[in-house]
Amino acid sequence: MEADEQRKQKKRQNVSGLHKYLQLLNGKENFPCLVDAEDCVISFPPITNSEKTKIKKTTSQLFVEVTSSANLQACKEVMDSLIMRMAELNKFTVENQEQEIVSGDEAEEASELTVVPDPAVDQTVTQAATSELIVKQVRVVDVDGNLKVVYPAKTDLNLNVDCVTIIR
Repeated sequence: MEADEQRKQKKRQNVSGLHKYLQLLNGKENFPCLVDAEDCVISFPPITNSEKTKIKKTTSQLFVEVTSSANLQACKEVMDSLIMRMAELNKFTVENQEQEIVSGDEAEEASELTVVPDPAVDQTVTQAATSELIVKQVRVVDVDGNLKVVYPAKTDLNLNVDCVTIIR
């Protein structure tokens, strides 16, 4: 009996993360919703994101949003910090992968093994990782198409980092 009650309570807590924001929509005619070029809803902040935009091990492109109804500069600072951290993590990951490959090559030479590619793995998809993080500039417009903000603008993301490239 007590175990059943604990399971029910745990189940309620798991669901409440999503549902605790639903009251924000009560009585509202309009609400935020991000739609991609194919008119597919990709984000319904702060309620949920879509299955289409989940990050997987094979993900190579991300769309990152930082929103605020009060302070654009705070959003830019958060995005700058996030991009800087992502660049650092990307560089660290690539450097560690390169070290593992070198270690693997040394071990292979020592044991004189021949590596045969796995036919189940598509070798055309396998490519060398790069430590460069590419950031594409975005333009935010209102429903009438009027430009609201550009990020990163020339004054944003002033980093002295060689592993970040900004495409404007």
